[in-house]
Amino acid sequence: ISHRSRVYQLLDEDNRAIPACQQQVMIAHHHVAKEEYAKSAVVLSEASRRLHKGVRSIDDMAFDRRDLLIQCHQMQAICYNRSKKWNEALEQYDKILPLVAKREGQGGKEYNSALIHKSALLVGMGNHRLAGSSVNKYLKLAELSDPNLIVDDLDHVLALDTCAATHLKMGNVDKAISIFE
Repeated sequence: ISHRSRVYQLLDEDNRAIPACQQQVMIAHHHVAKEEYAKSAVVLSEASRRLHKGVRSIDDMAFDRRDLLIQCHQMQAICYNRSKKWNEALEQYDKILPLVAKREGQGGKEYNSALIHKSALLVGMGNHRLAGSSVNKYLKLAELSDPNLIVDDLDHVLALDTCAATHLKMGNVDKAISIFE
């Protein structure tokens, strides 16, 4: 961490924003490996601020900045989730979705994955109605069987579990049973 911090300082002094932020992401990875989620979230917040610096809107953001920003928000969501800071994690997913939609459009693999994880988080927070509507968007797209829309197996199972949980909570036991089958 100290070595990467020094590299970050040197890049920062040289006004090399993207490589400096890449170093911050690596520092955050090391903090996560040590289960220091709060420290990681702080480093990632700083990197996010730096990536937004001088950019008016997402449309004006360079692709390399946007990709790194998505990575920062994804890692922050994981850190907040592991720290049991559900609202902060939800905010990160709300930031991820428009960025990913801008890059690959709504309905792409990464977009669906983020949507599924957001829905699962919403179930954990007790917001079953919103979780159900979100995960149902993915499930409707998955029925089309377009390989570009399907996520990996673990995300698909999470989507099914999330959908079943929302149906159970809302009293639709038959729908939940059919999903489990």
